[in-house]
Amino acid sequence: MDRTISQKMAQAAYERIVARKPDREFASFARSFPSLIHASGLAQAVAFARAKNRDAYLEDLAAVLAAAGHSDVATVGELETTTRNISVPAYIRLSRNALQAAGWLKRYVEAREPE
Repeated sequence: MDRTISQKMAQAAYERIVARKPDREFASFARSFPSLIHASGLAQAVAFARAKNRDAYLEDLAAVLAAAGHSDVATVGELETTTRNISVPAYIRLSRNALQAAGWLKRYVEAREPE
């Protein structure tokens, strides 16, 4: 049976967060990034993350998106370039998937936090 895109994202996000063992700063950014995408759009959210030196988070986001079939955004540089240069329908699809991927990263970061 084929796995859904959401299942692929969940698995990739879990693997990234377990391997990374995020610190407090990473966790804080992971919790806020879905809202940032929602409020500002994916291109602006990625640009903000780059400006704030949050490449570690963007690496994880790109890996989750790549696992879900977005092989054109497998690296931070590709993610940044693609968000600025793709067509509107492709941007909307990528944004929706990035919001979903960011949600999975957020869930797993929150699950790993101590009580």
